[in-house]
Amino acid sequence: MDKNQLSLLEVTHYSDAEVLDNVKMFHSRGLFTSLTETAERTYVSAVPPESLKRFENKEILLQPGLSRLLKVNERDRIFTERKPSGIHFIDERKISFDDVTRLLINAFSSGDPDSVRRPYPSGGAQYPVEVFMCRLTENTDGWPADINAFHYLPVSRSLESAGAPALNDLYRALAGGDQERLGRPHFALVYFIVFEKALFKYRYRGYRMAMMEAGSMYQNAGMVADRLGLSNRVWAAFTDTYVSKMLNVDMRTAAPLIVQFFGDYNP
Repeated sequence: MDKNQLSLLEVTHYSDAEVLDNVKMFHSRGLFTSLTETAERTYVSAVPPESLKRFENKEILLQPGLSRLLKVNERDRIFTERKPSGIHFIDERKISFDDVTRLLINAFSSGDPDSVRRPYPSGGAQYPVEVFMCRLTENTDGWPADINAFHYLPVSRSLESAGAPALNDLYRALAGGDQERLGRPHFALVYFIVFEKALFKYRYRGYRMAMMEAGSMYQNAGMVADRLGLSNRVWAAFTDTYVSKMLNVDMRTAAPLIVQFFGDYNP
């Protein structure tokens, strides 16, 4: 173990067992089962599908009728518009392993190897969210043989093998049984929270900061993907236990928060 690596036992020494149990209990309330066999019987929202459209991209006035609205002057936008989320992905062209690792390095690793900062913020520089990279198609170039999943180590810029699950089984787990709508993305990133690393310093507040950190991470990855000519889609319709098992992660230690698919968008 080198200077950039940490044993979880060192964090456990400072953990509060009650805080850990309470956060895990709260987190587990968001679990659900999403598989091909149960897809038509799994409902996350209680809102009728035909009514959902009227809620999309709407603003909420916190003091309706009581406050005056001040219009801001529109100026030239500094950044280009975010590309639409990909759906119905196609894997007709090969994507190189170098492009995938280029995304990882630019989204998650600092340009300064001695810096404690990464390209996204984290409370107290603890960085309790880990990233797994998963190949989902054979149509890649230069991907190491017999390894379909890696854990990315952003400080040492290294890839730790997470096993070789069958591509179709891995994709089925990440897609939560909805592969038909997603199409065929080339690869996915899976963001995991390491509970004790998130909680040992800031306790309950650390859980909130870890959620925000994960959002910063997939936003960063999406911006880098735009530069690389890749579409992406953030996806939450998966079964946590199934995904964790595929990637050999013990859910007593860490749990998947979100999946982000990448590939070519088929409009």
